[in-house]
Amino acid sequence: MIETTGVYHTSIPADDIDRAERFYTEVLGMQLDSRVGRKGSQIVRLRCGPDAVVLFERPQALGRDSHKEDGVYHQSFEMDIDAFDEAVERMKKLGNFHQITERDSGRTLYYWDTEGNYQELHASRPQS
Repeated sequence: MIETTGVYHTSIPADDIDRAERFYTEVLGMQLDSRVGRKGSQIVRLRCGPDAVVLFERPQALGRDSHKEDGVYHQSFEMDIDAFDEAVERMKKLGNFHQITERDSGRTLYYWDTEGNYQELHASRPQS
């Protein structure tokens, strides 16, 4: 079993990134953290209390092939960094493994769940 310990961030797709940003900041009271990219591939990172919400612009209007149409849309689950290598091996054995990304924030494992949804496990580096 891979034991998750929390949620690293939640991603939400948007057809119109400007409209979505206004809704999440003006209606729901989230705080703008950063905005990157250019028209057609913009990402807006918001703070929701201590948690992060990432809005991203869909490559195409809603249709319904989640990975093809939603691009980087996924959920990110936090896990203990000491169990990261074991999680990688487990995903490889299951045939669900996609890739590992090393970040300043920690180690990330991308995989597909049994339903074909692209997902992430994130293991934060210990604070010094």
